[in-house]
Amino acid sequence: MKPNSHPPIGKLVDIGSHQLHIYPTGEGSPTVVLEPGGMNWCLDWHLVQTEVAKFTSVCSYDRAGFGWSEPGPLPRTSEQIATELHTLLSKAGIKKPYVLVGASFGGHTVRIFAEKYLDEVAGIVLVDARHEDLDARMPPAWGQMQRSGRSMYQVMGFAARVGLLKLLGKLMGEKADPPILKKLPAELRPTYLEVGYQPKFFESNLAELDAVAESDAQVRAAGNLASLPLTVIRHGIPEMFARMPVEQAEQSEKVWQELQADLATLSSNSRTLVAEQSGHGIPIDQPGLVAEAIKQMFERCF
Repeated sequence: MKPNSHPPIGKLVDIGSHQLHIYPTGEGSPTVVLEPGGMNWCLDWHLVQTEVAKFTSVCSYDRAGFGWSEPGPLPRTSEQIATELHTLLSKAGIKKPYVLVGASFGGHTVRIFAEKYLDEVAGIVLVDARHEDLDARMPPAWGQMQRSGRSMYQVMGFAARVGLLKLLGKLMGEKADPPILKKLPAELRPTYLEVGYQPKFFESNLAELDAVAESDAQVRAAGNLASLPLTVIRHGIPEMFARMPVEQAEQSEKVWQELQADLATLSSNSRTLVAEQSGHGIPIDQPGLVAEAIKQMFERCF
């Protein structure tokens, strides 16, 4: 990527060990903080952020090594990520309190953040979030799928470093486009591809995967959320297990939904919504539902 060919849409903030990118929009309180899922960054929240900015302050950001952010120190555990997010919000002058919205792996970050800085958190929304017992409960095909994915990230990281990924994208055309691309404003599409798929993106994702067992242990130790307002949004379409053998896919979906129900027990003040038209990528498939869930939390609790 050529320097300044796609400048940050937000601002870079020095948090001590490295710089992180944050993109604040809207006005009002509490401030909504959008935590990306695995292999996601700020532009994956763009559709949700656009809607939320209509009624309050909201910010998305790039975890270390993703998007415009610099890589951060190892290991890339959820506790490390939550600590860096807290420093980022403070140094960027983002007003408290925060409603934290965590998608998939990002659910770990917001739960640990709430445990560490409870007096700064007004509520949490978990969007098809990872559960700490997921790997232990899933059938063998889940582990095989995870290992295959890791190998793919290694190959794609190498391809990105030597320029093959960009060439492959040109050869495949629209078939290679991520699902969100057509839904983004036209002016952001080249930025998504150029900034999103740098070599550091794959390296940082692998670093998070390397630390996922430790992250699971950290969020397990964080405990529950007492009476903190909590909304759990779970997927309605079981597409994330489509590559598994049918029986194991059905078992995986059952386990996932049971664990989503368990997440709803983290707070005595919780509600659950089902994204009927979505697979795992709810912020892309049904951004309006996520924004409305946040708005309803505001109306119910603040």
